[in-house]
Parts: sequence; structure tokens; C-alpha cells
Amino acid sequence: MASDAHARLKYRREYAGLSIEEFAEQVGVTARTVRYWEAGQRQIGDRHFGRVLNALGCDAQALGLHRRGEENLRDLRRQVGLSAVQVATHLGERRATAPMGITADRILVLERGERVQDTWCTSAQDCGTIAKALAALYGVSHRLLADAWRRTNTTTALPDLATVHRCTRSPIARQAWEELNDRQRLYLLELFHQDQDQEQEHEQQVQRCLDGSPRVPAAQWRKFVFCLHAPASLVGRTPAQERLRAAGVHDPGAGSSLSALERRGLVLCHHDTVRIAPLGEVKRTRVELTRAGRSAARAGLGVESRTLPPQMLSEWLWRTLVRIIRCAPLSDGDVPGRGTGYLAVGRSVRKGVPARGFIEHRQPPGASGGPHYWYPTRSGLDHAANHLAYYRKLYPSVNTEGVEEHLKGLL
Repeated sequence: MASDAHARLKYRREYAGLSIEEFAEQVGVTARTVRYWEAGQRQIGDRHFGRVLNALGCDAQALGLHRRGEENLRDLRRQVGLSAVQVATHLGERRATAPMGITADRILVLERGERVQDTWCTSAQDCGTIAKALAALYGVSHRLLADAWRRTNTTTALPDLATVHRCTRSPIARQAWEELNDRQRLYLLELFHQDQDQEQEHEQQVQRCLDGSPRVPAAQWRKFVFCLHAPASLVGRTPAQERLRAAGVHDPGAGSSLSALERRGLVLCHHDTVRIAPLGEVKRTRVELTRAGRSAARAGLGVESRTLPPQMLSEWLWRTLVRIIRCAPLSDGDVPGRGTGYLAVGRSVRKGVPARGFIEHRQPPGASGGPHYWYPTRSGLDHAANHLAYYRKLYPSVNTEGVEEHLKGLL
């Protein structure tokens, strides 16, 4: 353990209100072993390390064993209480990694940073396959595992984690498109363009949320007003109706074409009323494209949806990371929303979606008490530095001016 890890272990045990005997029972060792650990005479073995963390309700950083965002492969394995034998067994049971014949000895050689005498260590694709399998086993993101790999071993090929990839076109979406008549296709395309405009407005709204404005849930902004059931001379036309008029539809009402799209599950129609002076209560129709509707529209336009693999950030998460890199330290009030839950060390907003370890919530350096602030971790800084040019092309609306200077000063 680190020089003061044994003292921290004792402090965390007492802080948890556990006696030596109670702690030993939860971990599955003898009280004498716990005394050896707390005296610094023995190190906590891999098999018991994860149990120690569970019993204390803390992570390895609380014991001073390594800094957040600087974990190596051995750290990640020990945090879940697995031995090298157990990891090798797991890899041997997976279809993608079983043919590689990875043994416990090879796991330990990899973790020591030594050269691995196997063919898979020279293939970036094979290393990427192993990295993804380890990430799933350790309960961390692909990117966090790949960063730990880079810090651990430079003699193997760096794991190849694919960048942006494109989804294949769905034959179901193509069939849905071909079953529509010309007028229905025109309606669907113009509604799709309106839906994409709403999505762009939502991205701008996310940026406003970072400045403290209330966030509008997707269940609301995905529904846009299609028409008001009143004379256009009194209530005007909606953006969706104007789109259809520009495309040659001079009576864009909520009639048979919209009903046909709804019957096919391509749109959802919501009917309610709204008060408009001096008319009073006026009926209106709001439209929401379904996932099938967007897929059918893309099939008709001949474009494919673009998705991001797990290791890359969505635009709002990238925007949050950039903000913290440029302005750290930031308080919780300066970074509202759920973005920190997906980016922070040891946090997870949604079950089954590991946090990335790109930021951490801690006290300023040298402080022994007081409030905590958001700081980027080394993993977060490395990720931003390695992919800055790519993100600038992917998300040109995110202001990254001056980020290079901040990264140079922090790395």
C-alpha cells in the first residue's frame, strides 16, 4: 500500500463505525490480518481489495492508493475484487476473446507494463476487443479503460476504439417509405425537417441550461405545433404549415395525410386547446415524429443516421467538459444538470451506464475542509487533448477557443 494507506485504512474503518472484528468478518479475513494491514506490515490482496472498499463504502482514492483519473489496469481490476485468474477465466468464456487464449500470467505481464509474448498484443483491433471486454467486467467506460491501458503498458498496440460509425439502413424503414404516396412522403419529409430544427433548438437550450436556465424535457420539445383549428387570417400559420406551403401543399391541415402517417406509426398526434385572444379556446394539433418516422424519412432522403460509440462524448457532455476545463474550479451551481453524473469519477446517473472519470468533485489543493468544486481529471484532459480536432469538426457550435492553452497549463 502507499506510505500512508494503512493509516487511512484505519481512519476509514473507524469512520464507518466498524470494529476490527466486524470489519474482518465483512471482508472475510481474520482480525490479525486487519491489524497487519493497518500497521502497514502486509498489503491487501487482490481477492480482498474489492470487499474492503465495499465494507468501508469508499473508493481506492479514499485510501490514497492513486489519484482519480490516473488509474492503471491493476487498479481497475482490484477495485472490483478480481484476481488475474478470474479475469482470464472471464475472457476465456467470451466469444470475442476466447480464441486469443489469454492466461492469468499474461494479464499480470500486461499490468506490469512488460512486453506480452502473444500475437494479439500487436493488433490494435485485438487490443480494442480485450479493452471493451475488460471495461464491461470492471464496470467502467471503454474510454476510461483505454486510458488506463495507455498508462499501464506502452509495449502493446494501443486499443483501437472506433470513432464515429454509421448505422446500416434499415429495410423496414425503406419499406415504410415505399408504402407512402407522394403527398404522404412530402408531409413526412417536411415534418422531419421541422423535427430536426426542434432538435437544434434543443441543443441551444442545453447550452442555456449550463448558465442556469430551466431545462425543457424531450417529452415537451419533441412535440411541435402543426396547426391551429382557426382561420389563418386570425391565428397565422405554424412553421410546419409554412414548410408544406413552400413545398406546394396549399391546404396543409391535419387531415387524411397526417392520419395515414399516424396509422403507420410514423407520427403521433396530440390534440388539445389553447387560449388565443380574442377567439378564446382554440383547438390545436401537435405532432411528434416517432423513431420509425425519422428512420423512414432518412430512408427517403437517402441518408443514414450517425451514432457515436460509447467512448466518445455527445455534444452536451463535450460542452460540459470544455466548460470545466476552461473555468475550473466550478461549484455545483455553475454546472447544473445531469452532465456531471455521466462525466464524474464514481458517479452514474443511469444504471448500467458507467461514469467516464473525466471530472472529479473535490476540495481545492491543500484545503482540509470547506466546499467541493469540479476539476478535470488527467483522463479528461487527455481525452480532450487527443480528440480536440475531431470534436471541433463534429460539434462546430461548441466554443473551444483557447482550450489548447488551458490543456497545456494543466497537463
